[in-house]
Amino acid sequence: MLRLFLNTSNKYLFIALMKDDNVIDSVLMEGNNNHSEKLIDVLKEFLNKNCLSVDDIKEIYVGRGPGSYTGVRIACTVAKVMAFIKNKKLYSFSSLDLLLSTKLDKVGTYKVLMDARRGNSFAKVVEVKEDIVEVIFDEAFVENEYLENNYPNLDVITSEDTKYNLDLLLKYNLVKEEKDIHAFVPTYLRSGV
Repeated sequence: MLRLFLNTSNKYLFIALMKDDNVIDSVLMEGNNNHSEKLIDVLKEFLNKNCLSVDDIKEIYVGRGPGSYTGVRIACTVAKVMAFIKNKKLYSFSSLDLLLSTKLDKVGTYKVLMDARRGNSFAKVVEVKEDIVEVIFDEAFVENEYLENNYPNLDVITSEDTKYNLDLLLKYNLVKEEKDIHAFVPTYLRSGV
């Protein structure tokens, strides 16, 4: 079974293809507020390189945010349109959990951060145990000072940690099926919301 993964919630445009439980190809491209200009072309090139079309994909997985407002919308819109037009199953995952996947093979407590500018982050704090991920502080738009004061001395995972483990994202069940594609809304976290 072929699965397509898309994420544009931070400065990296990420596309990956899994066959069964193995990543067979991926693209990680640093952008400069230009994911909207690049995603479709990069995706076409990626599929062509792998001699595939969207018809060959069985399931589509997309980062639902939090993250850059426009960045989150780009991947979610492309994923929703492909899933709807091609009648594919759509799954979503937290963009913070995608970052967390870089450490899911190591037991520990982690502070997962994505820069939200002006001294703020999109963040969550989790404890990775043998078979589960326990959320200590659920994803939120929060001041960095609050995190430093309340969760000091934890290993920090940031957008720069890009060695994603998609198989562990699936193993720990950190994805959810979007049964109603039209009702699927990205996660937008903002101050005062």
